[in-house]
Amino acid sequence: MTHKDQDTHVLDFPGATALQNAGRTEPPDAAVLATARSLLRQAIAADAGHAVPATAAATVVVTPRFGRRRLAACAAAVAAVAAGVAVLPVVGVGSRPAATASAADLFNSMADRAASGSQRSAPYWKTTVKTWVEGDRTHTDDYYLSRNKLVIKTQNGRTVTKKAPPGGTSWSVGNRQVSWDNLDKLPTRPDALRRALSSGAQGAAAAEQTVRQSGELLTDSPASPRLRAALYRVLAGTPGARVTEGVKDGAGRIGAQISWKWSKSFAHSAHNPNWIVRPSDGQLLERNNVREDDAGHITERDTYLYAGPADSVR
Repeated sequence: MTHKDQDTHVLDFPGATALQNAGRTEPPDAAVLATARSLLRQAIAADAGHAVPATAAATVVVTPRFGRRRLAACAAAVAAVAAGVAVLPVVGVGSRPAATASAADLFNSMADRAASGSQRSAPYWKTTVKTWVEGDRTHTDDYYLSRNKLVIKTQNGRTVTKKAPPGGTSWSVGNRQVSWDNLDKLPTRPDALRRALSSGAQGAAAAEQTVRQSGELLTDSPASPRLRAALYRVLAGTPGARVTEGVKDGAGRIGAQISWKWSKSFAHSAHNPNWIVRPSDGQLLERNNVREDDAGHITERDTYLYAGPADSVR
């Protein structure tokens, strides 16, 4: 948003113009509107320094004094409720919204937890993945990735070894490949890491590339705690994320689902991705894809039962 877009009157908050231009919507539930009004009344009371009796619809305790801009933001929240808006976006680069406020908060919280993790060097990065594809049977396999090969121990007892391409094991970062030993050389400042991940793409394609490559690094690489934290902070500012709490993964574990809706202009994006994460420790539990025209129709899922260092193939 530039200074030219800012409303200098009553609705002095980012996004006011978009809200004003949204048009008429059906009124919300009376109880919801009453709660919103109560919030505003309490905010006005705190700002003015005197009490306002709470309504029967809700009891709200406001401890800090609200400044004028804080009060305007509260008014914006009430206006959003009145307009039927479920989640207010946070402001991203330029005039585009970043992840929703709840998604940004979740990613930043996970970044804090990831940053406090410990790092252990090991020759393998092991993932135990429960895989399901529509029309096929579920199978659980162990993947042992090293600098020069991938060893797969399948559910039916087979062991498959695949050599890494010339140059060794690597991951896509933007439009280049980064080797195992060079992961620690990636920038951990979120703005610099975003530039690296989105390199070679523009607009919606850059956001899609950033999310996809971040997911691969978080689950399938021995990324350090600092890099993991930086990846989550990059995702906190990536447009399009939506959070749904209390979703079960393919193993029955409950987490928060983070969903993205890709642009329909990309032929390779016929399916939109969902992640299920465990906010308590920042672990990515599952990545699944849903049909573009039916968000409830999962077409494939990879559920991560384990992801971490391993000293040997067992």
